[in-house]
Amino acid sequence: MKSLTIYFCLPLLFIGTQGIAHASPIRAVIDAQNSQIVENIAPSKTPSLSVNQGSLLPLVANFSPVTQIHPANYHDWSSQVGYPVTVDSKQRDLSYSGELVNIEQPNGSFALKVNNTLITLPMNDFYLIPTKAHSLHKSDIAQYPSIVSYQSNDVSWTPKRTLIFANGLVSIINSAEIHNRSTHAITLNKSLLHYSPISMMRAKALQSTMRLNESDASPSYANSEVTYPLGTTHLKANSDTLVKLIRLESNIEKSQHSATIFTSLSDSGNMPLTFQNTLYFTLNSAALPGQYQTFWQRNGLLIPSNSTNINSARAKQEISVITNKSFDLTGNLSLISSTSQKLPTTQVWELTISNHANKPQSYFITQNTRGIISNVEGANINKKTASSLEMKGELQANKTQRIRYQIHLKE
Repeated sequence: MKSLTIYFCLPLLFIGTQGIAHASPIRAVIDAQNSQIVENIAPSKTPSLSVNQGSLLPLVANFSPVTQIHPANYHDWSSQVGYPVTVDSKQRDLSYSGELVNIEQPNGSFALKVNNTLITLPMNDFYLIPTKAHSLHKSDIAQYPSIVSYQSNDVSWTPKRTLIFANGLVSIINSAEIHNRSTHAITLNKSLLHYSPISMMRAKALQSTMRLNESDASPSYANSEVTYPLGTTHLKANSDTLVKLIRLESNIEKSQHSATIFTSLSDSGNMPLTFQNTLYFTLNSAALPGQYQTFWQRNGLLIPSNSTNINSARAKQEISVITNKSFDLTGNLSLISSTSQKLPTTQVWELTISNHANKPQSYFITQNTRGIISNVEGANINKKTASSLEMKGELQANKTQRIRYQIHLKE
């Protein structure tokens, strides 16, 4: 059996792999909320997954009319009426076992006979787990063409993106949590994960088997779409399967403490600077764009830090990540004098920075003004844009530095 590699950096529970009853493989483009399925259907059989009504598309030249499409919410439930089932709550630690007596499609409820007691529950609040698989009666089976494509809410995915900083390196880890909400096991073959920049929220993390599937593939950015190829992946019924996609390492090229401040024509007193720790690195290979959770690794432990968004994660792209608020540098900016509180004016500023660490620290400060900068005088002070300055340098360990400079502003 192939060994499993456990990555403790992801905020998920990894449970050992158990036996899975493999179904006939299907192909899918898996999105955040649903999937586009392509499937070969044997004679007198129905699609493996619930079909979103109106989404079925025949892919063969000659096919019989499709006379019946099972609604996604009721397909699996209706086939289990009269049989013993188990239902698990999606929101709470609640489970019932008994005979499924009937379903009420108009109000979305079902009746369950538990120990000779009949209870009625809402279908949308429960997952259905059949005690034993049962086939539909032949009279209820639609005549499907042999090859079809359809949409189903039974299969979806949630990306897991992580950055870990340790020993001058950043590890970029991409994984996929694939959700199978059908009542039977399925096998995905030659499928694709499709990235969509939308909010992906789920109400409950199911207690289920999570399996790691090694892959050396890379994301594809073709046709302005981001996709990732999946190898053969087995999904248990009502399960969440964690699949490892990418693990990259890059050198941290620079660590810098950055701060941004906005000043006006009438500022007075000391204005504090808030420094953020910013790391810079270059991606060696393509990864998935989106929201990343960052961690610092210390003595085998992971310290959570900020989440950060990487809009584009192409190979050889330079990335800057703000990890957390800096506790090493403090500082303030003071207006020493001003010739006028209206434009044009000449202002004299004093920057004070203190390094509380036992090693040198680099800093980068941006000052945004309320006028157009026509002239700058001072050491290590440069014009960044028409109305902003940049101040950068390195401060030695346990030192305080004061920099005075002059700017002329006009309308």
